[in-house]
Amino acid sequence: MKVLGICGSPKKENSTTLYALKKAMEAVEESGVDTQLLILSQYTFSGCKDCGACRKKLDCSIDDDFKHAIIPVLKDPEIKGMIYASPVYFGGVTWLMKAFLDRSIPFRRNGFMFENRVAGVLTVGKSRHGGQELAAMDLVKNCLIHGMIVVPDCSPTSHFGGMLWSGIPDGIENDQMGIETAVNLGKKVAEIVKKLAAHI
Repeated sequence: MKVLGICGSPKKENSTTLYALKKAMEAVEESGVDTQLLILSQYTFSGCKDCGACRKKLDCSIDDDFKHAIIPVLKDPEIKGMIYASPVYFGGVTWLMKAFLDRSIPFRRNGFMFENRVAGVLTVGKSRHGGQELAAMDLVKNCLIHGMIVVPDCSPTSHFGGMLWSGIPDGIENDQMGIETAVNLGKKVAEIVKKLAAHI
């Protein structure tokens, strides 16, 4: 069993969102669960055009990296949990993460393949109150539509997931409160993944 971390930052270098996601994933690993990263900026793909091709089978009519590289990763049966991470763009997720969320629809249309996977969300904003919770809800809505089990960051910070501030003086590495939420999110996702596995 493993947890997949999905980074929705379009930045190819110096991504504070990837930094935060790695903090969460380290906590998953320390809890005894394997991890894998899916860094969306490494791929080229567009949004969904709602052609309906995926209603017939787990496939996509758009001939790009989502079809050939990302779908094979997402359908791995070893994935029992997923952590979605996005920077905040105008109070929501990035265009790249939105395209990913929309393109995930084949998994819903072909037997709800994400159903009962554990899901956690993490967002990074330039301002302390820069829309992190609003962007998090974009991610949560997608997870719920897939039938996933959405969890918060665990106590003592427990709220809506990882929420970090990249604009803190001297860098995100100094956002100890935010880093704690990312770590606690990783712990909670791993905890529930293990508990569910024990009862299968």
